[in-house]
Amino acid sequence: MPESWLRALNDYYYPVNLNHYWNANRYPDYFNRIISGNRVSTIEFEAYFRGNCQKIEVWYEVVFWKMYSQSGRRDEITLNFIKNISTNSASSGEMLHSYLQQFIRSPSIGNFEKFRKSLGFRSNVIATAATFPAFLNPEMFPMVDTRVAKWVNSQLRIHNQRNRNGPQLVPSVFGRTGATVLTMNDFDFYIHWIEWTRHMATKLAESTGVHWRARDVEMAVFTAWGDRGCKHPFLKLNPI
Repeated sequence: MPESWLRALNDYYYPVNLNHYWNANRYPDYFNRIISGNRVSTIEFEAYFRGNCQKIEVWYEVVFWKMYSQSGRRDEITLNFIKNISTNSASSGEMLHSYLQQFIRSPSIGNFEKFRKSLGFRSNVIATAATFPAFLNPEMFPMVDTRVAKWVNSQLRIHNQRNRNGPQLVPSVFGRTGATVLTMNDFDFYIHWIEWTRHMATKLAESTGVHWRARDVEMAVFTAWGDRGCKHPFLKLNPI
C-alpha cells in the first residue's frame, strides 16, 4: 500500500537556479546556488536557510525559489517582497525569525497573521508565508499551494474515510470560489493540512521503515498531483 507514496516522494523534482533572479548581481554572496530539484538537494537548501536565517538575504532567496516555476512573475514578486521588507519595521532576519518561531510554537491564526504581516504582505495571500515554517521546521510543517489544494479537494473523501479517527482533511475555500491563490480564508484548510501531514508522516514511517517528515508528505502530494497539462492526479496515492 505505501509503495505509491514512496514512488511519489522519490520522484519529487523541483529544480531551481537562484542565479536566474534578474537582480542577483546586487547580492554577490547570495543567489548563487543551484538546486538540482530532487529531495536531497531540496533538503540541503532547507538546511541552508535554517543555518543562515538571521540574514535577510536568504529570505529573499526562498521567495525566489518558491516562485521559480512562474517564470513570468518570479522576478517581480521577489522584487516586491524585497521592497516591502525594506519598508517594514521587522526588516531584519532576526525579527522575521522571531515572528516565525512564535507561529511554530503556537500555530494560531493570530500568530500566522503577525508573521505574514512582518513579511510585508499587503494582500491576504498565504502560500509564500507558509513556505517558511516548512523550511525552518520541516519535521512538523508542510508547505501549501494551489497544487496541494487541488489534490486535497479531489482526494479528501477517500483519505478521510480510511482514517476516520485521525486528523481530517478539509476543502480549501480556493476550490469553491474560483480564486487563483490561497488566502487567509483558507487558514482552516492550512491548519488541517498541517495536522494531517504530521499524522501521515508517522503512519508512513511505520509502514515503510523510512523516516518521513510532514514536508515529505507534502512533497509526495505535490508530485502526485502532476504538472500542468497532465491528467490529475498524475499518481494515485493509496490511502493508508
